[in-house]
Amino acid sequence: METNAVLKRCMAGGVGAAILIPSLFFSYRVGQGIYYDYVLFPRLKAEDHYIAPTRWQDFAFQAIFWTIALLLLFVAFRLIRFALKPHRLTT
Repeated sequence: METNAVLKRCMAGGVGAAILIPSLFFSYRVGQGIYYDYVLFPRLKAEDHYIAPTRWQDFAFQAIFWTIALLLLFVAFRLIRFALKPHRLTT
C-alpha cells in the first residue's frame, strides 16, 4: 500500500513538471510576442504606413490561449502540490 502511494506521488510530480515547464515557456513566448507586436513595434501596413487595427481574431486567439495556459498552470500546480504534500499517517 505504501509503495502505491509513493508511486502515485512521484508520477504526479513528474506529470506536473512535464506540464509546468512547457506551459511557462509558451506563455513567456506568447507574452513576449504580444509585447513586440502590439506595444513596442505595432504592425505597419506596407503601402500606406499606418498602424493596422487589431482584428477580432487576434483577441479571440489571445483569450483562448490564455484560458488554456492558465488552466494548464493550475493543473500543474495541483499535481506538484499533491506530490509535495506531507504524508499523513492513518492508524
